[in-house]
Amino acid sequence: MWKIAIVDDDFQVLRGLRHIIPWAELDAEFAGEAIDGESGLELIREVEPDIVITDLYMPGISGIEMIEKLRGEGFQGRFIIHSGYTDFEYARQAIRLDVDDYLNKPITIEQIREVLFRTIGQLEDFYLEKMEKKRLVRFVQNYEKQMADEQLAALLNGTLQPNSADMKLPHVEAYWTDYDQQVVVLELVKTDRVTDISVADWHLFRFAMSNITKELTQQEWPESAFIWLFGPYSALVLHIPRSEADEQSLERSARFIETLTSSMLRYLGLTVKAAVGERISKWEDLKKSADVAFESLQAFEQGQGAVDLVRYLSQSLQESSEEELWSHIQRFINRQEASAKGGDPKLFYRVLATEIWTLLQYAAQQADMSITPTDENELVTSTDTIIHRADVESFLQAKVKSIGLKRQPSINQKHKGAVDFMLGYIHEHYAKDITMDELAGQLFISKNYLNQLFKKVTGETFMNYVIRVRLEKAKALLLEGNLLIYEVSEQVGYQNVPYFSTLFKKYCGINPSDLLKK
Repeated sequence: MWKIAIVDDDFQVLRGLRHIIPWAELDAEFAGEAIDGESGLELIREVEPDIVITDLYMPGISGIEMIEKLRGEGFQGRFIIHSGYTDFEYARQAIRLDVDDYLNKPITIEQIREVLFRTIGQLEDFYLEKMEKKRLVRFVQNYEKQMADEQLAALLNGTLQPNSADMKLPHVEAYWTDYDQQVVVLELVKTDRVTDISVADWHLFRFAMSNITKELTQQEWPESAFIWLFGPYSALVLHIPRSEADEQSLERSARFIETLTSSMLRYLGLTVKAAVGERISKWEDLKKSADVAFESLQAFEQGQGAVDLVRYLSQSLQESSEEELWSHIQRFINRQEASAKGGDPKLFYRVLATEIWTLLQYAAQQADMSITPTDENELVTSTDTIIHRADVESFLQAKVKSIGLKRQPSINQKHKGAVDFMLGYIHEHYAKDITMDELAGQLFISKNYLNQLFKKVTGETFMNYVIRVRLEKAKALLLEGNLLIYEVSEQVGYQNVPYFSTLFKKYCGINPSDLLKK
């Protein structure tokens, strides 16, 4: 609703204007009135109206002087001069001060109606243009940030060379040139909580981990950059002042990692392992630091080279090279057999088959491929019958066919960035009335196509995902025990408490009141 204020030293004019302005038709409201320039200044500064109708000749400062002061303060509202005098000099000054119209007293109802409709139309155009510019700037900023994050991830994964001409790194540029760096690799451990979850659930975990990590880094280590690499792996690049001694920085990073991993377990129930790479003086050596961190993580794994295998498998899947894929798998099996130290061979091969299949799934995810069961795959779904190497290979051959049968249509960087933007926007604005129309307008992509992209990536509809994010947040708030049910309902975007309770029971299998009692 538009706010209109009136400044005039004639009480009859004030009453007359209030009476003849078609408020409802204009979708406008009366914002206040003043009888001179000084009180007009105070009124306009306080209520910030969209339109000011003002006289010129008033006690104290004139209408022009009032407008000049407000323009000097950055006031962006519209002015309509309503005066009983025709003065060329005043008219010239009015033009200079971007006054919208200059009306001579007395005026008719039709005149004020026409002028206000025209002025409001100009305001609408102005705000629409301003919103479009903001949307475009925000979209470009988000796109640039995502591209920088992807380039950093590619650099750490070894798929992008540091001398790339279009290399752009996230965060403050000075951190990459005036500081040392150290890579911390984080691995989400595959516990029961994260086993056999959907793509949408995986994104929920990712956002939850990202939010906690970013919140802690802002508090503990603001000079850092966080990115996801692939599968369960993410990384932090810690920027270290060159004057800080190695012993001091290692002690600081150890404390930070302990806080981070314990927070993941406490707030999300997720087990996260972390390993620190070597300190480097040039960002071009980031992969060296990351490799050291990966090697440290792999020292805890049963099989060596798992991270490298995911990279190789993903590349082979992208290139549709089944021969190369099997070559990498065979070499991995050879290394595991060579390093095996006694024990039950049946158990060894069953564990090995499960491990390689898990790595294949991570590789397929990184290669933007889906996994579809086949008739042959249905016959080899369990590792219980695996006894020796040939059984492992038969099991994996069926699994590889299930990956190769259905490749997801490729999604270009712009559209991949659009879905990531949508996911981030949902997690940031879940308590508001988010619509697909709103996001389509911000991303300059049609609503229907955007819906298809979202479902292709997450496996569920846009609105269903919004509901699940809201209810996951509601569950966390209820478990904290600090808010009542209606307060939680409002905080996650539901004003209707019974509807919220019904949704909660449907998605979570328990009433909010029962969870609150726990």
